[in-house]
Amino acid sequence: MQRLTELFLEIDRSNRSSDKLAAICAYFQTAPPEDAIWALYLLTGKKLGRTVTSRQLGTWAAEVSGYPAWLIGECYDVVGDHSETLSLLIPFDQPAAAPASLHEIIEDRLKVIGKLPPARQRDLIVQTWRDLTAEQRFIFHKLISGNFRMGVSAQSVIVALAEVAGVETAVMAHRLSGNWSPAKMTMQRLLAPMGGDEPRDANLPYPFMLAHALTEPPQTLGDLNDWQIEWKWDGIRAQLIHRLGKSAIWSRGDEMISSGFPELMELGHALPEGTVLDGEIVAWDEAAGRPRSFAALQPRINRKNVEPSFWPEVPVKFVAFDLLEVDGCDLRADALSIRRAGLEQLVGAMQRSSLGISQPVPASSWDELQHRIAESRDRAVEGVMLKLRDSVYRAGRPTGPWWKLKIQPYTMDAVLIAAQP
Repeated sequence: MQRLTELFLEIDRSNRSSDKLAAICAYFQTAPPEDAIWALYLLTGKKLGRTVTSRQLGTWAAEVSGYPAWLIGECYDVVGDHSETLSLLIPFDQPAAAPASLHEIIEDRLKVIGKLPPARQRDLIVQTWRDLTAEQRFIFHKLISGNFRMGVSAQSVIVALAEVAGVETAVMAHRLSGNWSPAKMTMQRLLAPMGGDEPRDANLPYPFMLAHALTEPPQTLGDLNDWQIEWKWDGIRAQLIHRLGKSAIWSRGDEMISSGFPELMELGHALPEGTVLDGEIVAWDEAAGRPRSFAALQPRINRKNVEPSFWPEVPVKFVAFDLLEVDGCDLRADALSIRRAGLEQLVGAMQRSSLGISQPVPASSWDELQHRIAESRDRAVEGVMLKLRDSVYRAGRPTGPWWKLKIQPYTMDAVLIAAQP
């Protein structure tokens, strides 16, 4: 617990990415594996879930400290953070016993406290307060409330872990893809050196390649003929996978969303064996031959299961724009132009209404492209994507090969009439 606390404070104090990266590397090089796997789980944005309420914590803190509830409320107004307020008000001195480890705190306390009656919950919380320092209690409160966040991106954590393991960032990103948990993943497996081809789970996606927003005039990108230009769709970025007789749909957030799109799962089963498509799930207006607004997808997103009778209400289409795997062969190291040719051949052969392809945006000059972008709202798209024809598919957001050029948002004049700190 102390190592995670020190890492949290060190990252919080630093404004330099290099210092944060070094701190994360140092943590994973020294932390016990059973603690490190839980820290990684938290650092990559996964949550433990809240088991007791802030009101309960405040009540028990008032009882232990002797401060009235109104005074704790006043302290919170000054401090501005409930977890920090309570950690400062708990009167216990430095713990006399050996400090509790992170995995013990999570597995023996946070994971079981929700199953206990309120009286025993209180006893376990108070005992944990006694076992921790004030700084450690601050982290404990963040964990138990579900509000734990580090000031680093998941991609930075992947970069640091790849450095510790001595493997490429893309390899580490692939190892961490999907809904893994500390119960099924070990640091030994994550930090293993490369030993030939990386094993690939039948349903596991590839790390997504992302684009940077283009802030300079597109003319600065050079020859227009070097670029493949597509519409930027307003939907859910996803990979459609068919391997070893199994199909799956993964969102960009590493969430399997197969159950929400049964018609696309049928499409997945129809794909040739060993195929992975990268594309966008969009709500589709078949009569108009164009996408509907993203709001039309909302009823789908939060449903664990969608019955076939629900399909006509929110018809969807998988608009493919990249072919990452075919016949079980990884194509990411091939040029985009080669992958695109394979994608056109595959989509043309399948002829499925639920499968589309992101058509190129015709433009003979950069000035003409600007006129095309102005059509975006009428086409129900967000703008255009610009991709180098010779670009390979890389994990994360590399600078240079892919850019997104979105239409300017609508603006409005408004008058601010109230503010609250």
